[in-house]
Amino acid sequence: MLNHKVRPDLGWLLDELVAAPEARHAILLSADGLMTATSQYVDRDLADRMAAMASGMQSLSRSGAQFVEPGGSPWEQTMALYQHGYLFTIAAARGSFLIASAGRDVDVAAFSHQMALTVKRLGAELAVAPRHSQAGTA
Repeated sequence: MLNHKVRPDLGWLLDELVAAPEARHAILLSADGLMTATSQYVDRDLADRMAAMASGMQSLSRSGAQFVEPGGSPWEQTMALYQHGYLFTIAAARGSFLIASAGRDVDVAAFSHQMALTVKRLGAELAVAPRHSQAGTA
């Protein structure tokens, strides 16, 4: 039997983040791409699609560490620019990360800082341990 720790609903904290000017959506994910919490108006289908995309994005970004600094450099944030806005992916507690979207006119530095403050508020107790497969299971 697996022992699952009950996690608090963090949607309200993500709703505060997306109340910032030009902000649109936010999703908290485990490092392996499982949705943990979303801001309002993010349905399950959108959350699942963004979780898969962002999981790959942060994994690829981590792989670039050798290009930034010989010996590697811990990944902190990836930002993608689209014609109508931005997608931000930042490291959160160990084993999790936060993605958020914002419009083209967002103050990138201010919103990145607000995301960092949100991560700080999430706290280390929300870290997600890596999943391990059990012997004999596929």
